[in-house]
Amino acid sequence: MNDTVMIIAESNAAEGKADQVRSLIESVVERTRAEDGCLRYELLRDLDDDSHIILIEEWRDQASLDAHLASEHLTTMFQTMMPLLAGEGHGTRVARIA
Repeated sequence: MNDTVMIIAESNAAEGKADQVRSLIESVVERTRAEDGCLRYELLRDLDDDSHIILIEEWRDQASLDAHLASEHLTTMFQTMMPLLAGEGHGTRVARIA
């Protein structure tokens, strides 16, 4: 059985805050990629909506994802980023079919 966990995380920056939100996320990308269990961590932007920010994540297992979510660099980034978002973000757990 494959325990790999993939996440598609999406959020929308408040008006005029997209660059600031992307910069905050960029500041944790390398540390996150170095975490035990991180298989993929990509920050993407929507070509049709600059405020729409997307992360594609892949983790070895749920325990690796849980450790990431509890990491100091991520919790600090979230605390700074949340007031810069238009509403709450959304994360979808997905699994590869083929």
